[in-house]
Amino acid sequence: MTSNYPLDAFWGLPTSNANFCEEDYLVTRYVAEFINTLTNLTYVLYAIYGIRSLQRKPNAKAFRTVPYWGLMGVGICSGIYHMSLKYHTQMMDDLSMLFTTTPVLHRVLTVNASGTTSTILAVLLGSGLMGLISVHVATDELILHAAAFVVSITVIGIRTMQLIATRTPAGSAARSQIWGMVRFGAVIFNVGYAVWLVDGWVCDLLRSSREAIGLPWAFLLELHGWWHICTGVGAYIFIAVIDHLASGEDHEDIEGSFAWPAPWASRSIFAGRRPAAGGAAGKKSE
Repeated sequence: MTSNYPLDAFWGLPTSNANFCEEDYLVTRYVAEFINTLTNLTYVLYAIYGIRSLQRKPNAKAFRTVPYWGLMGVGICSGIYHMSLKYHTQMMDDLSMLFTTTPVLHRVLTVNASGTTSTILAVLLGSGLMGLISVHVATDELILHAAAFVVSITVIGIRTMQLIATRTPAGSAARSQIWGMVRFGAVIFNVGYAVWLVDGWVCDLLRSSREAIGLPWAFLLELHGWWHICTGVGAYIFIAVIDHLASGEDHEDIEGSFAWPAPWASRSIFAGRRPAAGGAAGKKSE
């Protein structure tokens, strides 16, 4: 640790294994990484929107809100981590990602499954999650944790494409809209990952650029914060789309049930070519 580290830092010297490009305690002595902490509100706000949207639906079951609670947990745990930069809060941040993907994975794998099958899979996934948590905390390993996360995301992505193909009418506006959301969600998630990498690769350049620009515009070059925003949007879109497809709800007013920017994505270039008026339905009725 450099000798000019803030002596009045509320949380003291960092003990986490990672310290990102944002300068520590630049804004306030109570928050180590101000922008990296603040941008975690993205996860929390989208989670609140998703939960409230489901609560307004008369027949929505409580278990459908679980992925949104997981998304909120990611925002809270990551926010606490970036605020304190402590080892135990880093563990919270790492594990919160698995707490989010596991219920989503269960949801996509149990569409049309019996109650018994759903319960068995829940026990298996829960046991696997507890095992991963134990190993990760005991050994501080990263490979198994990262591999589990990547496998979960891959399975969720593949299964989402299958659900779109089987649960939306071919050539319909609904399918086009949902594909637009999913494509945009995948793109923005990967953009977030790209800026996360750049934040580590050119940190010195970013810091000198921020110093030259000055506050508040320098905040725009806090790329790890953009990672939070991009992945928060992408994660919300996938959770909301999967919930819609798995629930078997009517496809009318799809745009009205999703938070921005999902409605925009559903009618943008990401949606691809729309069916002509009277196209699929018209041919069917002839």
